[in-house]
Amino acid sequence: MTRKERIVALPAQPSRKVINPQLASPLFNRVPPEVRNIIFRFALTAYEDPARKYERQAYYYRPGYTCARKIDFDLLLTCRLVYAETASLPASVNEHLSWYWRGPPDAKSNGLPSHSSPGSSLRRRELRSIHIFAQQFWLEQNFAGFTQLWKISCPTHLKITIRHTDWWWWEDEAPLALDPKREDRPLAHIHSSPSDPFEPQSWGAQFRKIRGLQNLQLELETVKSKRPELDAIVARAPGWRFTLGDDKILVLDESKTQRRGWVGQSLAWYDTDGSDSDSNIGSEDEDEEDEEEEQIHVLENIGDPGPSAASLTEEQQLSHKDGEAVKPSTIAPTRLFSTDRQQLEATGVIFDDDDASVKGLPGSKIATYYVVTMTWQAHSAHTTSLTL
Repeated sequence: MTRKERIVALPAQPSRKVINPQLASPLFNRVPPEVRNIIFRFALTAYEDPARKYERQAYYYRPGYTCARKIDFDLLLTCRLVYAETASLPASVNEHLSWYWRGPPDAKSNGLPSHSSPGSSLRRRELRSIHIFAQQFWLEQNFAGFTQLWKISCPTHLKITIRHTDWWWWEDEAPLALDPKREDRPLAHIHSSPSDPFEPQSWGAQFRKIRGLQNLQLELETVKSKRPELDAIVARAPGWRFTLGDDKILVLDESKTQRRGWVGQSLAWYDTDGSDSDSNIGSEDEDEEDEEEEQIHVLENIGDPGPSAASLTEEQQLSHKDGEAVKPSTIAPTRLFSTDRQQLEATGVIFDDDDASVKGLPGSKIATYYVVTMTWQAHSAHTTSLTL
């Protein structure tokens, strides 16, 4: 067991009968508890570790997630009194990441208690913010299992991100479609209306199992060329009102909708070395079963195995040796021209300054990504002004 695992496995609060009050320490005899708490929260906030950078062509590489996250746990080992005051902070002050496929290699060791770790039920109650990176098939088929964990108490903030590579058949440029009210796979030309109810097994209906949620964010990403398709989905979002299990309703706050862009490496299913990582939920045996299921899903989503040497340009054919498998990274689709960013910025889209990650790459390796983040706030179900 590693040092970090020993810390997570410790009880949430040591017995106060054996705690030294540390009266000789200025931190405890002079610094007010409120100020000390600010210091502790800052010290235990996760940060990106530059020593563990992600590959820029990985599925999980994006602004804010260019390196593995790290929490300095040594503070908890200084003395029992410090531990008593800080044991819950790593879970409560940090965003708890769950990658439902195509997560980084360190996805299970991000410093936060997993749902299957010792004391998991207690640590789950300490979580305040959860961020799910989910493939669309997982959201539509497996979100019910996730909500089952939060019948009693849920973090106050939940964020769900669907990346460009998470949409159904993204590799075939399939039209984007998302509908939380439908049980079946959504279609771009068939969608629910604001007055339609949530079908019982739809992913939007699963929020009825959750209590205590105050804020929901849905972050949707695609490439610049598919912006009209994503905007059409966003335009229907005001009609999605999610009923919670504590007599509250999540209502979209359109004033908080954000539109952003970023420039990064273009991705195709055949030219990334990003690893698929299972979620943070379940035992090791369940994880092995999930990996097998995930491989099946990936195979189902891939479809055609990709281009052969015969489909390459003459220049590309000459560049690869006889007998070698074609390196698909040499045929990544062209997605970015310098005007892409300018066109989005002209419509008010704010860009994350991460252009350094694509310096030196040819245009065919660069993509402009368009991201919309929508926010739902919890309101009482009895508020008549929220009636459709």
